[in-house]
Amino acid sequence: MAKKIQAVIICRRKYEAEQAINDLEARGFEVISPLKQQNPQSEVLHNLSFDKRRFKVEDFSSPWIAKLRRIEE
Repeated sequence: MAKKIQAVIICRRKYEAEQAINDLEARGFEVISPLKQQNPQSEVLHNLSFDKRRFKVEDFSSPWIAKLRRIEE
């Protein structure tokens, strides 16, 4: 018999992703790639007075991503 691999990619807010991972692990899934934030920070050119420019780091609410799988027989 061939084994079937069922893969799941979670892309949600952090607390929603953590809950989804817990629910899927209870159903027999295993984490392939741990939960991490996609593009956690980005640099934006910020105009200051007197025509000075500086890069300013801003944290946008980017999604959190994790990969899970389950092998079915």
